[in-house]
Amino acid sequence: METRLELKEAARFLRTLRVATGVAVAQAEMRRSGARAAPAASFVALAAKTGEWRFPAEGLLSGDGLLLAKRTLGPETGALILQAQGAVGVTTYAGRPARVVVGQEWSSEGIFDRFGALRLALGADELDDAALARFDVELLDGAP
Repeated sequence: METRLELKEAARFLRTLRVATGVAVAQAEMRRSGARAAPAASFVALAAKTGEWRFPAEGLLSGDGLLLAKRTLGPETGALILQAQGAVGVTTYAGRPARVVVGQEWSSEGIFDRFGALRLALGADELDDAALARFDVELLDGAP
């Protein structure tokens, strides 16, 4: 039997392991504390370059890998769109009410649709990219 390391498969395995580990740790914290761990998901952008940070066109993945955030911009309005990733993400978020909190300057509430998507309207100048470098998603129904 010959074993070869396929880089694509190794990267896929490591992403799956990261998500599974994040979910297991969150569930253990909820059991230990007797309450829901807050926030449900955190987004933190790490930038190695200097200068003004821009929200990536491909989106920003949550720390546990279950949500992908994208920002759309229009002439007068835009949106912050959260999309659950994979079966675990959709199972976790579909149909659940949530609040997105960006520091102390902005928060908005909505309900994930049955496909695990949540669209929150943003005014053209309501939030700049730098503010969206870190934000949290909190589930409001109290279930783990």
